[in-house]
Amino acid sequence: MKFQVSAIALGCAALMSGCGGGGGSSSSGGIEQSMTFSLPFSGTAVIGVPPATATATLQAEATSGGPVTYTSNTPDTCSVSGDKLSLLKAGECSVTATQAGYNGYAPVSRRQVLVIPKNPQKVVSFPNPGWQPVGATSVPLSASFDTGLPVTFTSKTPTVCSVSGNTLTTIGNGMCTVTANQAGTDIYATTAVDRNIPVGTELPTKLTFLSGYKDGDNTNEGGIGHWGNQWWCNECSHSASSDGSSFTFTGSFGSPPASWQYNHASFQIFGKNVMDDINVTTNKDNAYRGFLLAAGFSNPTAPTGVQVDIQGGLHFNLAQNPEWFGSSNNKFNVELILAHFNPNKVDSNNYACAVTLMATVQPTAAAATDYNISLKNQFTLSESCDLSGLDAWNELQSYPVVEIRFSAVQPNGQTASASGSYDSQFTLSGPIFFQ
Repeated sequence: MKFQVSAIALGCAALMSGCGGGGGSSSSGGIEQSMTFSLPFSGTAVIGVPPATATATLQAEATSGGPVTYTSNTPDTCSVSGDKLSLLKAGECSVTATQAGYNGYAPVSRRQVLVIPKNPQKVVSFPNPGWQPVGATSVPLSASFDTGLPVTFTSKTPTVCSVSGNTLTTIGNGMCTVTANQAGTDIYATTAVDRNIPVGTELPTKLTFLSGYKDGDNTNEGGIGHWGNQWWCNECSHSASSDGSSFTFTGSFGSPPASWQYNHASFQIFGKNVMDDINVTTNKDNAYRGFLLAAGFSNPTAPTGVQVDIQGGLHFNLAQNPEWFGSSNNKFNVELILAHFNPNKVDSNNYACAVTLMATVQPTAAAATDYNISLKNQFTLSESCDLSGLDAWNELQSYPVVEIRFSAVQPNGQTASASGSYDSQFTLSGPIFFQ
């Protein structure tokens, strides 16, 4: 593990007279000699994690050219054997180099000090349990740090929530703040990480994915992709209202397509700057999500999508045409595509696979309806990209949502028969946001 040497320590090492360094003198019965000595770590000290130990070779030269011996003044922090220095733990490491007198020269010694800070710990996982009602009991908490050391939990807001072991209990309305603590060791620094959990009437910050529509191809924040003008979709159409408050997509299928043409009554909305990041300005119908996201991921410095934290639901207003709503299967899917890719799983066009969450929604009315889809309870992993150990809620908190896709579960034309044909029409009104 790497430890940064403080500027004070380096200055102390350079100015030995101010750090307790000493030197020989002619009063000791010989010619006064000088010594050059510096500890071997230039700006960075490395401490091995037990049972490993970091070592380095000490080097000092005296005017006389005589042999030099080394002594550790802080053997609990660093030890010396011959000219080998071993770093044992964080703290102050002090080493003295001595030349006992040689060839008519008096003895001389120099002391060097190296201050080694403790290594910071990094949180690997501390999933937020999300919004909780007042009176919730046995809400599990879990956290891990990169050191693998044990973690304890405490509540900073005892009037809102309490913690016993790794279990949370909510007491009153408000924002519950839970801290994951790691006490540290001789090598690792004490570390604490907070999570804010809304309780009862407390609402998390609203995260807007889109605020409105510029036209049938663009939102105020990003772009819209859709499957249109293809041989299996004779009259697919997409448009925005003149005031930019709504967007309508219609899939009108003519000749029934083959069975593999599944779910093409669909469109996808890209997050903020996703389209701009990869300079896609034309042919949005054919620039499907694998291409956009794989390319967008190659430019990680640009802000893209929306990062969910403590938000509990996806909110949108959607209407269906009465014919579709009245069909035998009027459900629709909502997919959240995350900026988590597996470069080792690619399709025939060499587009990287993106982890995807999906919720299937049973509509309650054909007319415009406000939907609040629970992020934690209704969305599940629909595409893991061959990555193991994934959890839908943890994925959502770890990677931004860069695309939202709407699709009909069973659009007209999915089967080989056109019997009971109907259009699949979506109308989105107002913003789409997480809260």
